This record gives sequence, C-alpha cells and structure tokens, in this order.
Amino acid sequence: MQRNKREPTPEPADIRRITCDVFGVVQGVGFRPAIYRLARAASLGGSIQNRSGSVRLVLEGSGERIEAFLKTLPSLAPAAARVEQVIRIAEESLASGRIMPFTIIESGTDAETDVLIPADRAMCADCRQEIFDPSGRRYGYPFTTCTRCGPRYTVLHGMPYDRQRTTMEAFPLCADCRREYENSEDRRFHAESMACPVCGPRLILEDARGAVVAGDPIRQVRAALAAGAIVAVRGMGGFLLAADARNEATLRELRRRKNRPHKPFAVQARNLDVVRQVCARNEQAAASLESDVAPIVILDAHDASLESDALPMTMLSPDTRTLGVMLPPTPLQALLAEPLPGDPVPAFDWLVMTSGNRGGEPICISNDEARQRLKGIADFFLLHNREINLRCDDSLVAIQQDAPQVWRRARGFAPNPIRLSHRLERTVLAMGAELKNTLAMGYGDRIIASPHIGDLEAPEAVDGLRQVAEALPRFVGRVAEVIAVDHHPDMHATRIGREMARRLNIPVVEVQHHHAHAAAGLCEHGRRTGLALVFDGTGLGPDGHIWGAELLHVREDEFRRLASFEGVPLPGGDAAVRHPVRQLAGRCVAAGMDLPDSWRARLGISSEAWKIWTQQARDGFNSPITHAAGRLFDAYAAVLGLAAQTTTYEGQTAIRLEAAACECPADAVLPSIPFRRIERDGLLWINWDDAFRSLLEETSVDAQAAPRWARAFHAAIASAAVEMIKYGAAQSGCDDVLLSGGVFMNRILTDLLAARLKSAGLGVLLHRETPPNDGCIAIGQAVIAGSRASV
Repeated sequence: MQRNKREPTPEPADIRRITCDVFGVVQGVGFRPAIYRLARAASLGGSIQNRSGSVRLVLEGSGERIEAFLKTLPSLAPAAARVEQVIRIAEESLASGRIMPFTIIESGTDAETDVLIPADRAMCADCRQEIFDPSGRRYGYPFTTCTRCGPRYTVLHGMPYDRQRTTMEAFPLCADCRREYENSEDRRFHAESMACPVCGPRLILEDARGAVVAGDPIRQVRAALAAGAIVAVRGMGGFLLAADARNEATLRELRRRKNRPHKPFAVQARNLDVVRQVCARNEQAAASLESDVAPIVILDAHDASLESDALPMTMLSPDTRTLGVMLPPTPLQALLAEPLPGDPVPAFDWLVMTSGNRGGEPICISNDEARQRLKGIADFFLLHNREINLRCDDSLVAIQQDAPQVWRRARGFAPNPIRLSHRLERTVLAMGAELKNTLAMGYGDRIIASPHIGDLEAPEAVDGLRQVAEALPRFVGRVAEVIAVDHHPDMHATRIGREMARRLNIPVVEVQHHHAHAAAGLCEHGRRTGLALVFDGTGLGPDGHIWGAELLHVREDEFRRLASFEGVPLPGGDAAVRHPVRQLAGRCVAAGMDLPDSWRARLGISSEAWKIWTQQARDGFNSPITHAAGRLFDAYAAVLGLAAQTTTYEGQTAIRLEAAACECPADAVLPSIPFRRIERDGLLWINWDDAFRSLLEETSVDAQAAPRWARAFHAAIASAAVEMIKYGAAQSGCDDVLLSGGVFMNRILTDLLAARLKSAGLGVLLHRETPPNDGCIAIGQAVIAGSRASV
C-alpha cells in the first residue's frame, strides 16, 4: 500500500465515501498514478485498484468535491487512457468525518469481467531525454520506459495488467527502481514495465555463427551497420532487419537474401527534420509520426530528393515514389540511430527497419526462432532477454483526404477497442480473412481486434493465428458463443474457425467478404445501415463468382447488391493474379476480340501461351468469373506494359499503375476511356470491354504515353463509381457512401471520387481506425455475427 506524506484536509460536514468502477482503456496507461496525484491535489481520500476488467475507484471527502472530480474524470485521464464509463456501485456517509489517505492497493479480480487490453506505446520524450543524458542512471539503457510508454500487449500474460502478469516478472526491481515505483511524484509511480541497467533486461550481440561479440552491443552493431552488415534486431513486438538505408549494395543484398525483389522497405528516420529533407511536408503525417503510436507513415518523396542522392529510392521503393517512414519508437532503435559520446560512427539519418522474417512468414519473436528462421539473412543478431509473449508488427498509416487512415492496425492501435452504436446480441470470435489476417472479439458494445497477424500462406502464420485465437478470449475474459468466418470455405481462417466451433460446440456464422468490409467501415461511423462501395481483388460471392467491385446496401446484419462490374474469365485463377498479362486473354474473350500481333510482341506473349489462355477463358476451364476492381487494375496495367512478368507482392501491379498516374503532368490532355452502363436483373453493371478495345486500337501507347493513360484510367474508374453510387442512392434513399476495400488505398482514385461525389451532393465516409483492406474483415464479421439474435 502506498501512502503519501500529505494527508487530505478533513471536511467539517457532508463527508462521504463513493465507490465507482471505471471502464475503458484504464490499465497500463498510467491511469492509477495520475488519479492518485489528482485525488490528493483535490484533498480527497480513498483508493484505486486494478481489477480484471476495470479500475475500482473509492473517493472520500465532501460530496461537492467528489461530484466535481467525477464530472471531470474523463478529461483528467492521461493521454493514452480512455474513460468510457463510470458506474457508481456504493455511496455512504462517513459519520466520523475522518478521511483515509488516498492509496493504490493491490490488484483484485471481478466476478464479471469487461477487460480492455492495453496497447504498446512508443517511447515518450522524457524517456528519450534520459537515455541521452550522461548524468542519468538510464544513460544509454535501451529498455527505458515509464507509465507513458513501453511494452504492454506484447509482454502480457493476463489481466489485470500488473508486473507479475507480464514477462517483466523475471526482473525484480532494484532498490532505486523500487523507490521510483513507490514515489507518487515520479512518472514511474506504478510503472509496470520499468527497469534500469542494474535490474532490467540486457542486450547480447551474436554473429551469424552464434558466437557472442565482445564489447558494448549497441556500439558494435552501429559499427557493423556502417560497414554494410544486415542486423536482426529484437524490437518491442518482434524482430526487425536493420541496414544502412543509404548503402545501395547492402540493400541489394538484403533483397536477395529475403527474396523480396520489389516490395518497399520501411525506413526509420532519425528525427522529423531528416524526414522533411526527403519527403513532402504534411502536418497530419508529422503528427502521426510523433504520436505515442509512432506508426510507419506513407509519405511522398519530393522531387528534389528523387533527383538527388539523399536516398537510393529505386532500392528502397522500386515501384513507387513513396516511402514508409517511422521515427524511432523504442529507446533501442533511437540508440542505433544516434551515437553516444565516444562512438566514432556518425548518426544514421536513415536506417532500413523491415520486418524480421522470410517472405510470407510472420515476424520472429523469440531469440531461438530468429536464429533459425533468419539464418542466412542476418549477419548479426542483436538479442535481449525481455521475452515477447505476443508478436506485434509496426502499424501503418497513410494520409487520405487530409486525415490519417490506418492501413495496418498493430502496435499502438491494437488491441484498443472499437466502440459500437449498439450492443451485440452475443459474444463472437471472428476469424478474419486469408490475407492481412486479424482476429476480433465482439461483445457488448465493443470490438477488440488483435494486432495484424499477416497473410496465412506459411505454417508459422497459421500457428500465430491459433495462438491469438486461444489468447484473445482469455485476455478479455469472455467465452465465445458463436464463431464468425468468411464465406469462402478454403481459407485457413475459415477452416480453423470451424474446427474451434466443433471443439467448443458452438455455432458458426458465415459472413460474405464484402459485407464484412462494409460493416467494419460503417461501424466506426456509428452506423448499422448505409451504402458501401467495396473495391478489392477477391472475395467469394453467394453466386459462386469472385466479387470485388460491389455497391452494397447494408441494413443491420443483411445486405443487397445494387451494382458491380460485369464479370470476365480469369484464366488460371490465382495464376492470373501472379502473372497479370494472362488477364488480357479473359478481357479479350469477354469482349469478343483478339489481341493484335503487334501488342502480343510488345508485351512478350507467345502465340502458344495466348492460345492456351484464350481457350481456357472460352471453355471456362480453371477460369473463374471475376467482377473484382483489383483485377481490372491488373489487366489495364498489363496492357500498358506496367505489370511485372510475375508479381512479387500483393497489390504490386495496381501500385505501379498509380505511380505511373502520378507522373502525368497536371495540364496533360487525357485520352477518353469509355465504359458502358447496363441495367439488368435489378442491378447496374459497368462493362469495360470498350476501355480495352479503344486502347488496343491505339498504336502509340509506349512508356512515354503510359502515364497519361494511367491517369485517364483512374478518372474513368471514378466516373464509373459515381454512376454506381448515384444508382444506389436512388434505390436506397441513402445520401452518402462508404469507400472500402484495398483498391481505395489508392490515393488518386480516392481523391478523384470524393471530389466528384461531393460535387454531386453525396457524402463520403472513409475508414479511419479500421483498415480499408482485409485487415478490417474480422471487425466486420464480429459486428454482423454478433448482431444476430439467433443462428
């Protein structure tokens, strides 16, 4: 029990004791220490205690002071906290008039839990100052944290959030740390992840053979990075692969070793001034970079940096003019960038900090896992003994329509809750999709989504899904009453969800992929009904075809399809996604035309291959029908010669098409790209045959002309989308629309469409807290399945 030297001032009359339970994000965010100090400043006595799903707050003092304190409690909470509900559970008079000193007492448990798991927080300014202060006892210490920053979710074993339920339990506090922990005036007052060089975690550096490297690990790593080495760094939520971002030879070798020829590398900038030397200024982006989430932010490289040798852009981001940038989110990463006095290696303005994995696998979290899976990639391994219980990637954010939009919901964002405008009928565990998988737990009026798990292509990723599926219900103290899965039966997440449902003897709810997209985006705007335009690459429709250009009218847990793109064959199925030029065969067969010989020669298509693909498309042999907008982007990029022969990461072809459109001069005269509007069977269909026919009639579409055609294509897509939405608005009576799906990560398309819709008097809703891509699917599944009273 912690007592303070100053006693609360006794009140002469109306002395009361009021007991409340405070719900929200109130554990692991410095809430108890902050309330302790505020209660004392207000001359109130009582206590505060972490419980399984809340904080128990007892206040003693005058009724007037207590009421004033409770009224302002949500605004008094520290920045990372969020008070969602304060429930009074007892009130009594204190006849003696004596007020007990305010205390923090040991954590307890609730019979009924309503747990919100704390998210990891990026290094705060005070901790950063400490690690570079030679007079401080945490000088150069890479595990410096306080109540405002440091690991939470990634070190957690269970709730309530206390040191003994984290992996920090292995590091008993030394006498100096104990004094800070018990001092109400110290920012480490009840900081559960705190430590120091005497009692806390330690670094160790190993070479590729597993031999320990002598000397200071950070100084040795900085020297290795300067010499061109690739270093596996154990971060807060998993391993990163670090390299000097200006060393083109090292980057080329990293791409070879990771088998990552084109996908962009995330880079860490030393500070915001360094960022502004290379990237276009954007205040919303700067605020995100410097926030306590410290995500990777997608930034545009300005023209001067592209023309200089500031960074080897073609090696960092081969397909686009953008960079994924973050500022150091941990003391360790800051110390890798900045030299301490006596270190001869200068500061690294830029370091690659890419995911510590092989292609398709989740990031490594344990030392042994990294030694095994990153063998042959890393030259050195910077390890530590603070165990990571649950992996958590860096979050990814972009600026869309002048505000941040989450593209990967992970460190700092997850597992913070998403509040609903209604209460769910039952507790649901939602399994998400095959790509960009996340899980979600829905109950009451909230959804708790796990951090990004990843693409379920590798066994390690599937194992990660199983681990989170077991841990998430336990952490939130809930038992699933139903499991929600994607409508597609062959997804790993769907199969695992069905296995769990059989084991738990609970029902399964299938949720159509694009319906889940729509529900996720609408729910964060407090809606259960509305129009949603969902453009993505794939998703099984109820008719057995591949959907992905869907205008849906959502009404609570149901939907009606109002418009789409007309379907075309996809020769080879997934093979056509990996080899986009195949898709031209499906387009030509659907349009009743052939690809001229000159075009086949230009695109490197042999007569034999073309004959096989077109025959497949005509016969319907391994050629599913696709309506997906993503596949339209692929096919158009392919005909412009922008697609790689074989795609090496998801969305690559569309990203190249967007990048080409960015190169089109603002005053360029754009060609007209036609499409047809067809009403049939109560739906509006957009037919793109004429778009390909008109392009193939041209003889001058070369590399110089491609940017104009790419820009014109984006304009045509926006025009078609407006037609679909106007049709849907007339059918539904809705006057605004949600834009969802991975295609709307395309900023040119989003800006063009938003402007045209606003001109037409229609409102636009965008994903903000939930990703527009498949990272939102579990959230939408939880909303839909949890809203159904029966299955």
